[in-house]
Amino acid sequence: MSNERPLLEALTYSLEHRLTFVVFRVPGGPITLWAQQTPFVDHVENGLWWEMNDVFLLSPFIMPGKLPLVRSDVELTFGDAEPAWHRLMECVGSTAPHGRDHAPSTTDRSAFEKAVRTAKALCQQGDLEKAVLSRTVDLPVGAADAPQLFIDAVLARPEALVTLLSTPEHGVWLGASPERLINAEYETLHVDALAGTMPSEKAPDDPTLWGEKELHEQRVVTKTIVGTLIDQGVRSVSLEGPTVMHTAGMAHLHTRITATVEGRSIGDLVSNLHPTPAVCGIPTDKARIQIAAMEGRDRELYAGFWGPWSADGRMELFVNIRCMRLFNDHAELHVGAGITAGSEPALEWLETEHKAEGWRKLLPTLSQ
Repeated sequence: MSNERPLLEALTYSLEHRLTFVVFRVPGGPITLWAQQTPFVDHVENGLWWEMNDVFLLSPFIMPGKLPLVRSDVELTFGDAEPAWHRLMECVGSTAPHGRDHAPSTTDRSAFEKAVRTAKALCQQGDLEKAVLSRTVDLPVGAADAPQLFIDAVLARPEALVTLLSTPEHGVWLGASPERLINAEYETLHVDALAGTMPSEKAPDDPTLWGEKELHEQRVVTKTIVGTLIDQGVRSVSLEGPTVMHTAGMAHLHTRITATVEGRSIGDLVSNLHPTPAVCGIPTDKARIQIAAMEGRDRELYAGFWGPWSADGRMELFVNIRCMRLFNDHAELHVGAGITAGSEPALEWLETEHKAEGWRKLLPTLSQ
């Protein structure tokens, strides 16, 4: 990467001075850094998203009444030319560390598999059709490693939105998500239905050759998203897929949903689409309650959404999966698996291990 040195310097400066900032790369786009001149995080009511331009919207898994955002007071684009990153000196950082610190807390395998068995039983009884359970994995990296990890993820994950975010409200987060929640421009809306997971080396190129569990998951997610759009009055819905998407050593079934919004509020559509069955379950409310009981922790930004938002132009939000929160001396990686009546606890654990491996493989580069 020709601009690696100035990018590393800019990100290191931003973290050391506790700026409120986000750096991101959408698939096929340039690396963009937005930093605020003040550290305080603004929030916007859901009905007023249409007023926002050139901001980075973010939502935790439990969507609040007002969404936090990062402003683009200072904008830097890292392409062939070296940007004047010293403009970051215009920004004032927080006087306190970004976010709390806490001890490592990797989810125990027996506890995760017990939760899977509980969710499976609820699906077999008909209380749920699907529930997405997640666990945490502690990694031996800290916030100081985030700049290099971001660069390595940009190079390794061309299909993903790669994001590094730091605010006094949320702490330091890093993610590389392949799952687009919405991509909207003018009257056209695109939504990803991403479900069903296999290691890439074992995944058939023909989606019809995948197992019934994975195919069922994909059908359910696609059907629910399409139904939500129709319920919101969206017309001209078309489907492309499913195809097989590969990302970080994992393969997923992927259906691209395209719709014409005809003047409807994109913000309202996002509010109704989130959380999708790919990160929560079906029925949504019951799955959310069971997830809280079985996981026993706050997901925070994991399985929420984030991305660049310009109401007068392009709005692109991704589901925040394949992400971690970085503390001083370790990182807490979040990984999940969709549980249905046909799930096997040991296999669901292995699925989360395979997903964690995508980030683990990048860690050795830090010592080179």
